[in-house]
Amino acid sequence: MKLVLVGLWAVFVALGSGYAVASWKVDTAGGEEPVKLEGLRYTSLPTMSVPVLGAGEVKGYVVVRVVYTADAATLRLISAEPDPFISDEVFRTLYNRAEIHFGRLARIDLEEFAETVRSGVNKRLGDDVIQDILVDGLNYIDLATVDAQREIPGMQEPVADADSGAGQAAKAKGGGH
Repeated sequence: MKLVLVGLWAVFVALGSGYAVASWKVDTAGGEEPVKLEGLRYTSLPTMSVPVLGAGEVKGYVVVRVVYTADAATLRLISAEPDPFISDEVFRTLYNRAEIHFGRLARIDLEEFAETVRSGVNKRLGDDVIQDILVDGLNYIDLATVDAQREIPGMQEPVADADSGAGQAAKAKGGGH
């Protein structure tokens, strides 16, 4: 009989301790959430080419590369990625501002450019998602200069004739027609 009572006592102790541990875990899990350390996410967009028009034709291209910063937690909450909106806003802003004056791009105020793009994107997204726009690179390619380089002797690549190449090599080996 002693053996049966010791066995029952062991079962009750095991069940009681299991219940106590389970209820203790539930109480501590329902408390504070651990603080997640998140910061800004830096995302680099692909290089964009914006045409510069003058007198009804393309005079050159503004080539720009931007990086944007946004709060990582906010990016997870929004339903759409901001990348296409930023690319579109950069393109629109540069396309509307690109002016040619004697073959040179007029100076752009980068602070104003970044703020215009940032505020336009945030307005379109409906929240203050984008923290900053950073200009990684900005360049102007003048098509007149590129065309002039094509006319310089030695800058052109030789064009292979239909008779050259493998046919000439075969004739040199004595396997001609």
